[in-house]
Amino acid sequence: MNRVLTVPVGTPLLDALRTAGVAIESICGGKGICRKCRVILIKGECGMDVQIGSKRLTAEEEAQGYYMACQVRITEDCEFTIPVEARIDAPKILISSTIKIDAISPSILRYPVEVLSAYGLRSIRLAGYTGMRPFVPENIYQALNGSDGPLVATLSLVNRSPEIIELANAPAARPLYGVAVDLGTTTVVGCLVDLQTGKIIDTESTLNRQITYGEELITRIGYANSPGNIARINKAAIESVDKVIMGLTESSGIQKADIFDMCLAGNTVMQYLFCGMDPHDLEMVNAGISRAPFIKKAEELGLPLNNGAYVYCLPNVSRFVGGDAVGDVLASGMHLSGDISLLVDLGTNGEIILGNKDWMASVSCASGPAFEGAGVMFGIRAMKGAIEHVSLEPATSDLSITTIGGARPRGICGSGIIDAVTAMVLTGALDFAGKIRNGHPQVRPGDEGLEYVLVPAPDTAIGRDIVITQQDMDYLMDSKAALCGAIGVLLKKYKLSVSDIRHVYLAGAFGAYTNMENAMRIGILPEFPNAVVHQIGNGSLSGAYAALISRSHRDLAGEIARRMVYIDLMVESDFYEEYLAALYIPGKREMFPGIFNKKEPVK
Repeated sequence: MNRVLTVPVGTPLLDALRTAGVAIESICGGKGICRKCRVILIKGECGMDVQIGSKRLTAEEEAQGYYMACQVRITEDCEFTIPVEARIDAPKILISSTIKIDAISPSILRYPVEVLSAYGLRSIRLAGYTGMRPFVPENIYQALNGSDGPLVATLSLVNRSPEIIELANAPAARPLYGVAVDLGTTTVVGCLVDLQTGKIIDTESTLNRQITYGEELITRIGYANSPGNIARINKAAIESVDKVIMGLTESSGIQKADIFDMCLAGNTVMQYLFCGMDPHDLEMVNAGISRAPFIKKAEELGLPLNNGAYVYCLPNVSRFVGGDAVGDVLASGMHLSGDISLLVDLGTNGEIILGNKDWMASVSCASGPAFEGAGVMFGIRAMKGAIEHVSLEPATSDLSITTIGGARPRGICGSGIIDAVTAMVLTGALDFAGKIRNGHPQVRPGDEGLEYVLVPAPDTAIGRDIVITQQDMDYLMDSKAALCGAIGVLLKKYKLSVSDIRHVYLAGAFGAYTNMENAMRIGILPEFPNAVVHQIGNGSLSGAYAALISRSHRDLAGEIARRMVYIDLMVESDFYEEYLAALYIPGKREMFPGIFNKKEPVK
């Protein structure tokens, strides 16, 4: 990397890397639990700060000079290498096509100006405008006094009342652009839009710089335990969004001042941190969450767009079902159909929505990180060198792997984990309770019990065997049971069966890249024998785009948020029962009618 950092003596290495913007895996947020923030000490000596309850690296790794960055304090000049498995680079980020909007009606409009003079005072009238009297800031009146020639006014309808946000000479008026952004827990994706035509000019993506403060939402809430930490994690969110916007403006050759509107979709925690709000209320069960959209001046947030631009955030529903889920609903169209549909967005956090045009109910569960490579010893996010698919040769039971970019494997991402676990089940390496079975040719004893060797060391980019451990399997089983159990709660609450579902909408990378047959075979999702499965891609971004170019879709987003029921699984008695039933492969008999009717032998 050729990076040199200067820090005070005693600085934790992970904090130094965060400050310098060096991206390194840190799923647990620096608690010493995930063991992902590995570094190798090349020169010098360092202090150790091992926290109570933290874990250690393996004896082999310690002998090779590996440390965890969260346990290292800088005491003198040191040189470290960040090994490839701990680096965050070249992510495979899903950018979907947007939904089709029949009528363009953006919240930014432009009108010719008629200048009126009376009693020595000048005022303006917008030619062709009908509606509530716009608010005119003082700077607009000042611009009016120094203007000459034909004028045009840019009117914003984003806030509660219309507001003139720019006055300019007609020939020199800036073009009208807007930006739609999906602020994900892991990734940030945006698109630049011509507000007069609705055309998407360009798309851009990056990793969320908040990653080093923890992979999971609860970890980030825990980090934001002081005004200083809130400011730091807020800055990381703003910088991530600004990086996307910078990429969009540079590639299209426009100025940031040409961007007059921004619509952002993100889960509730991300929106709180983006707006600089204290998120600790979100830790409380059944916390009262406003379902009104957050609307902020871009200038107040630190985003250098047009001086008058606002940022509109799609409204939240609950503490963990946010504007991203509302965007998913807009993108799916389930709110327009009389058929009963199920929507699943399995990212770092999982949101599930059941319903149709007459009613909708939602739940959220913390099952996503396992299927994004988090919490697994050799799990990595979807980046170059990640094993993304594992296939089994039926005749020989031999495995073949596919990596992102065709590179030598350095770890395994979510879609690959699902394929690998399915192969383990089908070859008898894994039993119905998710326990690795001894006696299989690819199973051996390891530091944490039995482990399954997926790729031997000579075939990897990291010089070590890539394995799936029993501890990995325990975590995966817990995660799959949480998701399947959450779906079971919704079905039970509304007295429905899997056969009653007519449409299943899968949002995000999970729906786009995962082998759904394998996901159902091991019980991550139930079987839906009468449903059509739709992959809607990045529904959050699509919903933000719809709200950016259509005021009616902003209204619709508010309506969806207001009438959606939220069931908090933390206080839902049925969840424990459904969760326990899903702790087996595939799970509850009535949730998997096709698999159980095949009467496959239990390995």
